[in-house]
Amino acid sequence: MARTERKKRSHFADLCKLAVFTLVLVYAVGTIISTQADIAEQKEQIAKLQAEIIETRQENDEYLRILNETDEREYMLTVAVERLGYAYPRETRFYVKPSGK
Repeated sequence: MARTERKKRSHFADLCKLAVFTLVLVYAVGTIISTQADIAEQKEQIAKLQAEIIETRQENDEYLRILNETDEREYMLTVAVERLGYAYPRETRFYVKPSGK
């Protein structure tokens, strides 16, 4: 009788061990998948930030070029005409009208 009880306990213990191992394995796989998703998301954010860094450096280079120019009057004239739409007195400006739909 002692042997049959031992086998029942052994099967139960083996079943418990298998269940624990399965739970640990499922948890580990889930954690790995979650971590991989986080890594992919972080790489995306890094790429976006690097693009922003490049754009900001280009803007800074443009500002430095403008600041280092000896003729500020030329810059002010360009801004007034191109960005603000100013014109000299008695000057006629013609603009292309986009075809409207």
